Amino acid sequence: MNKRIFILGSTGSIGISAIEVIQHLQRVDGKDMWQIVGIAAGNNSTLLARQAESLSINSVALVSGEKIDVEHFYAGEQAAVELLRNHALNGDMVIASIVGFAGVEPVLTAIELGCDIALANKEALVAAGNIVMEAAKTAGVKILPVDSEHSAIFQCLAGKKLESVRSIVLTASGGSLRDRTLDEINHVSVEEVLSHPTWKMGPKVTVDSASLMNKALEIIEAHWLFAASSEKIQAVIHRESLVHGLVEFIDGSMVAQLAPPDMKMPIQYALTYPNLKDGGQKGCNWETLSALHFEPIDPIRYPAVVLAKEVIERGGTAGAIFSAANEVAVDEFLNQTLPFGSIVRIVKKTLETISVSPASSLEAVTAADSEARSVAMELIASHAGKEFV
Repeated sequence: MNKRIFILGSTGSIGISAIEVIQHLQRVDGKDMWQIVGIAAGNNSTLLARQAESLSINSVALVSGEKIDVEHFYAGEQAAVELLRNHALNGDMVIASIVGFAGVEPVLTAIELGCDIALANKEALVAAGNIVMEAAKTAGVKILPVDSEHSAIFQCLAGKKLESVRSIVLTASGGSLRDRTLDEINHVSVEEVLSHPTWKMGPKVTVDSASLMNKALEIIEAHWLFAASSEKIQAVIHRESLVHGLVEFIDGSMVAQLAPPDMKMPIQYALTYPNLKDGGQKGCNWETLSALHFEPIDPIRYPAVVLAKEVIERGGTAGAIFSAANEVAVDEFLNQTLPFGSIVRIVKKTLETISVSPASSLEAVTAADSEARSVAMELIASHAGKEFV
């Protein structure tokens, strides 16, 4: 049976990799078996236009930028939602890789329309996990993780019940600053932070990796994906980035998933699930692999991981506040108006300032997101580029 696919965030690193994966599957199975129906992006109209032309796609969504010459063009903040509402069918697959809170409503729209989700947008579950998972359950659609860590845990669990799990362990590379002193971390440049030792990612995710905020977001995401309590979710630093996740079971056994650091693997796993196909990728070289190293995460050096557990315990709109404040702080760092060491402190203070309410609807989560952005901006402005303590 052929599969129809939408790629939301097609011009980002995940979207570009997804296109390469689908083109590979088309070569293996035939072009008719894997059809990209529509693509959406934020503001990279040049690349989006090239993708539409090379892939013969006639339905395109763009938040801002030059109009693209296709049969169906949607523009503005609701462009991705309009693309789905006008073209998605029950049973389609939506690769959700829009960065940040902007990806939440398109995910919920896709679920409402009966589409399975290949989820690469952390904030959809961090900010609106309860809403998204309940909607997916009601609609009877699959949420298939694309993050390498969550894909690994999904594979390790292999359908086993949560009652048989003692702990879920996510791995972290440690990011670009893993060998810097705590004092150096506070004042590094944007260029230094964006030089990741292992992965090629967009700027926001790369900054999150350096602060381990990405691991904090992934801990919250794992809580919703696997219905696991904060006590059952752990994270460790693993520099080789070969072990992407581990699950320890109550009998003391542990299952780990290993693969080279290449996002094409978890993308293809989600697209072809429950089947496996030749991905054309090289596996681990066991002849040269001599050791795997794991290190505990220092809570003083990486306070974001501690905050993640607090967010899970508080529940409600805490996740929306957490992710929104981080988005603002990261943007300000990238704009060189906030020191790197102040990012997590801004997030923590924003969480302390805003009251958490029930995450009962998209409107409630959106309101929390908006309030958190305002508070975070006020906190940043009050320090005018100086270190926030």
